[in-house]
Amino acid sequence: MDSGALVGRWRLTAWTATDPTGTVTRPFGDHPDGSVIYTPGGWMSGHLSRPDRPHLSTPNALGGPEPERAQAYATYIAYCGEYRIEGDTVVHTLRMSLFPNWAGTEQRRTVDLSDDRLVLSTPPTPVGDQVLVNRLHWIRVE
Repeated sequence: MDSGALVGRWRLTAWTATDPTGTVTRPFGDHPDGSVIYTPGGWMSGHLSRPDRPHLSTPNALGGPEPERAQAYATYIAYCGEYRIEGDTVVHTLRMSLFPNWAGTEQRRTVDLSDDRLVLSTPPTPVGDQVLVNRLHWIRVE
């Protein structure tokens, strides 16, 4: 696949997580918000959000009670960095991430691209006591 095929801005339409028994869950609900952008120069930025995130009780982005900040963190994912294509896989080399453990890592996603529809799938990933395959469904918006 040519890296130019991903260039543009994509809107998230669904996020599913499937366990080994085939049970499917939707980590951010039925209508998650999200955007991923791929530039011609090899940079990407991705954001995922629950649509029903409550506001914090403070106007200070760095303040607020600990439980509110924990809830805000648990309902949003963001990272950015370079990307490259390896066969049917896009490799995100992360410069920054809301989840600090991902900064400096490579996140690999299998690509299924059909016209203006894109599905990015994770390899089987340990999440708590489960192993899940996450599938992010996108539609091209520009």
